[in-house]
Amino acid sequence: MRLSKLFGFLIIAVCIAFPVSVFAKPITINWWHAMRSARGEVAAKMIGDFNASQSKYKVVGTFKGNYDETMNAGVAAFRAKKQPHLLQVFEVGTQTMMLSGAIYPVFELMKDTGIDVDWSRYL
Repeated sequence: MRLSKLFGFLIIAVCIAFPVSVFAKPITINWWHAMRSARGEVAAKMIGDFNASQSKYKVVGTFKGNYDETMNAGVAAFRAKKQPHLLQVFEVGTQTMMLSGAIYPVFELMKDTGIDVDWSRYL
């Protein structure tokens, strides 16, 4: 009986010392991009630095080809309901993305999640 009480005490102590959040997996944010060569290396370093700076989130950057290939992959993934959280495309692709219905405007995202943004501070 004494051993089971000691074991129970140890379990409680470990739970207090190491809360469940310590063992929880980070929230993954998938980012598809068209960054290659030197830009890809800079993006990879920024992602690595961010991931190393905290443990709540993990950004996974995935090179999806040139800008056209990345945009097409994003639209196809959206239609298949397997889109990334973030997709970086070039400005020429804006109209295609908007017509695809795959755009969730930031102002709507902020409104839908109850975040008040002072839009006069943005260009």
